[in-house]
Amino acid sequence: MSALNTKRCNSCQTLYQSDGETVRLETILIGGGSPKRRLTVMPRSVLLLHVLFCSLSAAWAQDPVKVAPQNYKVLLENDRVRVLEALLKPSDRTPQHSHPARVVYSLSDHSAIFRSPEGRVTHSVSKAGDTVWRDPVIHSEESDGKTDSHAILVEFKESPARAEALTRSDYFVTGESSSRLFVRHVTFGSNQQLPILLVPGGSPPSEVLFDLPVAGYSLADDLARMGLDVFLMNPRGWGKSTPAPNSAEAVGDSKQVTADIGSVVGDILRNTGQARLVLFGHASGGLWAAMYATQHQDNVAALVLLNSMYGVDAPWGLRQSFEDPNHPGTFDARAGPYRLHSGGIARRLEPIDPSFQQGRLA
Repeated sequence: MSALNTKRCNSCQTLYQSDGETVRLETILIGGGSPKRRLTVMPRSVLLLHVLFCSLSAAWAQDPVKVAPQNYKVLLENDRVRVLEALLKPSDRTPQHSHPARVVYSLSDHSAIFRSPEGRVTHSVSKAGDTVWRDPVIHSEESDGKTDSHAILVEFKESPARAEALTRSDYFVTGESSSRLFVRHVTFGSNQQLPILLVPGGSPPSEVLFDLPVAGYSLADDLARMGLDVFLMNPRGWGKSTPAPNSAEAVGDSKQVTADIGSVVGDILRNTGQARLVLFGHASGGLWAAMYATQHQDNVAALVLLNSMYGVDAPWGLRQSFEDPNHPGTFDARAGPYRLHSGGIARRLEPIDPSFQQGRLA
C-alpha cells in the first residue's frame, strides 16, 4: 500500500494510502498526552446507502395536492400565495410531500404524527382556532385522532423580484483523459464573495443533493443568498459527467476523483479571478475533498466536511450480509455499486421477481 500524501499541522497528521481497492485514512491527533491514532479503511465501491435513501426520499417528495388529492384541495392561488384546505379523517395517511413556509389555521381539534425523510417523528396536537407559522418542510402525515383533522394552509411563494435575482447555469469542465465534468453555478445578485465548491459523495448527483428544487431545501440556494459564489460538481461516473473508466464502479477511484476536483477548482479560480475557494465535501465526498486539500493547500481557503466520518462502531443489522466471507468485518468489494449482487451476496439477496433479475441484473 503506497502513501499518497501526508499533511502535518500543530495538532494532527493525516496520511492517505491506497492499494487500488481501498483507501486508508490515518489521522494522528497530537497533544494532551500520548498521540492518538484513528485508522479508517474504506472500500472504493461502498455507497452510502442511508444518504442515498434519505436524499431520494426528499427528491421524490411532491405537491400534496398531487400525491394526496383526497386530503388537500386548492381554494385560491396566485403568484404570491396558495391557500389549501386540508382534511384528514381518523387514520388517514399521506405520502411524503413538501410545503413551503406557511400559516396553518386549525378549523378543528386534531392530533397528527409527522415523519421526515430522515425518519424523525413529531407528534402535533392543535385546537380549533389555533394559528401557527410553519417553516418549509418535507414530511408524511398520519391523523391519529378520533375526529376529522381540518385546517386551512396559506403557503407563501417566493416573490418574483427575489426569484429573479437567483440564477443557475449548468456547464461542463474538461478533465483528464478528455472527460466531461458537470458543474452548476448558483448566484444571487451581484454581491458574490468567496467561491465555494460542493462535492457529493455516495449519494444522488450534486444537483439533487445540494440544489433540491423544493422551497427551503436547497443548500446551494441558501449559500448563494448569503453572498457566496456557489458551484456544484459531479465527478466521473456521477450524474451527467463522463462515466468512470471502469464501468463496474459508480465513480472513479480516489485518485481519479481528486483529479476531477482539481480540474473543476482550476476552472473556477481562472474564471472568478480568485486565488482560493472553500471546499465542501459531503460523506465520501468529504474524504475526496480532504485528499485534494492536503495536496493543493494553496488553492483551498477552508475545508468543510459533513458526515464524513468512517470506522465508527455502530450497529447495523445487515453487516454480516455485506461482509467479505473470507475477511469478516470487511465489506465485500465484489458488490459493486452498479451490481445489486455478486458472488456470495447473490445467495443471500435473491430478487423476488425472476423477470427483474433477468432484465436488471444481467
